Amino acid sequence: MRIFISWSGDLSKNIAEIFRQWIPGVIQAAKPYYSPDDITKGTRWSSEISKELDASKIGIICLTKDNLDSNWIMFEAGALSKNIEKSKVVPLLFGIEPSDIQGPLVQFQAARFSKSEMKKVVKMVNSELGETALAPDVIDSVFEMWWPKLESQIKEAEEKAKSVDNKDLRSERDLIEEVLSLTRELSINRRFERERSFHPRAFEDMISSVERLTEAVYENGNFELIEYIRDLHRPLEYFVEEAMNSSPGVRKELYSRYRRSKMLMEELISIPEKRVASRVRKTKPDSDEIK
Repeated sequence: MRIFISWSGDLSKNIAEIFRQWIPGVIQAAKPYYSPDDITKGTRWSSEISKELDASKIGIICLTKDNLDSNWIMFEAGALSKNIEKSKVVPLLFGIEPSDIQGPLVQFQAARFSKSEMKKVVKMVNSELGETALAPDVIDSVFEMWWPKLESQIKEAEEKAKSVDNKDLRSERDLIEEVLSLTRELSINRRFERERSFHPRAFEDMISSVERLTEAVYENGNFELIEYIRDLHRPLEYFVEEAMNSSPGVRKELYSRYRRSKMLMEELISIPEKRVASRVRKTKPDSDEIK
């Protein structure tokens, strides 16, 4: 019996690989499949994945806080459930609650990752084998033997993901400290050395730091730092004016870099607002329904 394991994101991918290796140990007749190559998902859906989706009787969706809105997750869930009478789809929740699920996934019976919930999932998979299913006492015994290994591997994968997130956060905090330090330096120079011409290198260093910070926040989706970036652009507006007055030879380059940084910031700020608007549109009833 084929089982399709759906994933999106690094943590979800690691969890999918763990399940791919673990399931046959508990139920040897089960043949789990997952695509380890996210590039395939990002370009053109391969015929291999399409065939596996059609042939799979059970779908396991590895859901984390990072992939709740994943297009690939939604596509695969829809493909798995197209014949709801013959297929079973189970979203497995890691670090999230059933109330966090939105959209098409709410139609499925989700299961938190816990011993009791996983035992129910394993028994459901076993029951789909029909005459070749393991006896109840056998499946209980096998599950008890294999559960500690699964629990340990999943915990290790989650801890590794947390350490990576914390490292990225520290890196962004370091960028903030660097920018603030440069801002203070420019402010002191302005206060005590007004007679000196504005040195463009200090401004270039600061704008570079702001750009790196903006790009890091954009790539990691850490939108809680948006306000920091917005605050940093206020003194930048003053310094770009000073730089243009003090150093005519670098006006065009500095102003161009400043505009690029500001555009990145504005795009970053708009992302959460767009997501909220998108969710409102999804939940807003059609005009026909209102009538």
